[in-house]
Amino acid sequence: MADGHDSGRGDTDPLERYFRPRPGSHAADDGDGDIEGVTIDGMPAPRVRVESPRGPRRPGRQLSPRAAMSARRQKRFLTLTGTASAFVLLTSGGAWAFQNYVTGMIDKVSVGGLGKGEDAPKGAMTILVAGVDRREGLTKEQQKAAKLGHFEGERSDTMMLVHVSRDHDSMSLVSLPRDSYVTIPAHRSNGSEGAKGTRVPARPGKLTWAYQFGGPDLTVSTIKQATGVSIDHYVEVNFYGFVRMVDALGGVDVCTEQAVDDKKSGLRLPAGTSHVDGLKALAFARARYSLTGGSDLGRIDRQQQFMASLMKQALSTKTLSDPVKSTRFLNASLKSLRVDEELADDLPKLADQMKNLSTDDLTFAKLPLADPDYNAVLWNSPTPQSTVQWDQHKARDLFTKLRRDQPLTEHTAKPSASPTKKPEDELTVPPDDISLRVLNAIGTPGLATRAGGQLRGLGFEVTVVPGVARRGLQTTQIQYGPGREDSAKTVAAAIPDAKLKKISSLGSRVQVMVGANWDGVKKVKVKPSPGASPSTSPAIETGTATQKLCG
Repeated sequence: MADGHDSGRGDTDPLERYFRPRPGSHAADDGDGDIEGVTIDGMPAPRVRVESPRGPRRPGRQLSPRAAMSARRQKRFLTLTGTASAFVLLTSGGAWAFQNYVTGMIDKVSVGGLGKGEDAPKGAMTILVAGVDRREGLTKEQQKAAKLGHFEGERSDTMMLVHVSRDHDSMSLVSLPRDSYVTIPAHRSNGSEGAKGTRVPARPGKLTWAYQFGGPDLTVSTIKQATGVSIDHYVEVNFYGFVRMVDALGGVDVCTEQAVDDKKSGLRLPAGTSHVDGLKALAFARARYSLTGGSDLGRIDRQQQFMASLMKQALSTKTLSDPVKSTRFLNASLKSLRVDEELADDLPKLADQMKNLSTDDLTFAKLPLADPDYNAVLWNSPTPQSTVQWDQHKARDLFTKLRRDQPLTEHTAKPSASPTKKPEDELTVPPDDISLRVLNAIGTPGLATRAGGQLRGLGFEVTVVPGVARRGLQTTQIQYGPGREDSAKTVAAAIPDAKLKKISSLGSRVQVMVGANWDGVKKVKVKPSPGASPSTSPAIETGTATQKLCG
């Protein structure tokens, strides 16, 4: 979440000055000295008055049978919607959209550049969640409590890619550091880079600048270019609303290895587990120098821990069985969000499909980095600025898995009573290492193109040969040259109904002759050979939401 300026990192980001309190403002004169971004302190938790339709309930007054039944129905409704309340946070509000009035409460935003890519699997989706510090709607008292100052404007500091699997039975979340060194595509100035409407060329910068310079549209195009991942939906969360959400749940558990005494935020916590309210939870998630020596990455870890704890609390029976608490959480969540128009319309169906997810079904992945403190001279200052440089090779592997809807971590198979496979039956060559030619051998128009797309979705490098190679082949054939037996076995595992055929004249090629019995593909699991180099498939550091919880 937002961390304000970069003092302590040995660099100066000229753009940060727009978000610091002005000298002489109430926020600057509160006696705290140096300020670390939006440090909220002293804002009261929201209170919700619950009354019967006929006014406040008097002591000893009993509900009528009709009112009692109505209350039970209300409780059942809240229990149903409450089962997905955690994903209100992780997918920013969709799970509550069972009723029209709820959908109407969510602010909608028009975002350009959204939609499926050519290789996006049907049913899967990737959602960009942007955490934004917005001052609009805040009173002067709230801005003073938040130490915001009075400058108008918005910026996004936390960005996450949330990938929902094809069957909507699992989710993967990748946090993108705010200071990531990326190329911001060419765009029209919104007035912050010169005259409004002036064309600004593509140039390197920090990821967080994309939102300031071009809002959601430029943010989406920047991340799509940097990751190669198509973004289907956009969600914007106002961090100030997170305070209300935590307080509506009655607080959450956080844990630290050592005691914390952060003078900038006023956060004080003992070592171990602490139950904190919204103000302290936000300070915990955003604290930087007192916990991780100025590292953005340690802060991302705490944000993930915070979300896992929030999710657990939202799904707890204490929340689900308490209509008042559920209602408070619902209202606080909806007031914190803006989503794209298509997602707002699809929320009821999506929520129903995801209602059985748990903390075991959410996987956090760390973005692989080459240099977390990369000094770069950017266009707006002659002084080097500290940025975060991605490990392009490993990051590409991570984003490829998201794009292809592949699991980020391998799950260990449960022991089986059935006989184990013989060593010679094990697959050793992964699809990513196999180049395939795909040919139409039956004559059905478009069949080879469809088959090639399905194989490409499993990771194979596919070339579809145009035209019809032959006509009348009933059974699909996997043809391979000498020395390509291991690769051919992997292809055969992906196409169970195909026949293997060795053809010496193919040399080192492997090709698929698509016949009349083509019936799609199935995922394959490959066991690397003992001599395989670990670098051929870089490991991705992951952990489930359950593993992020305090022990």
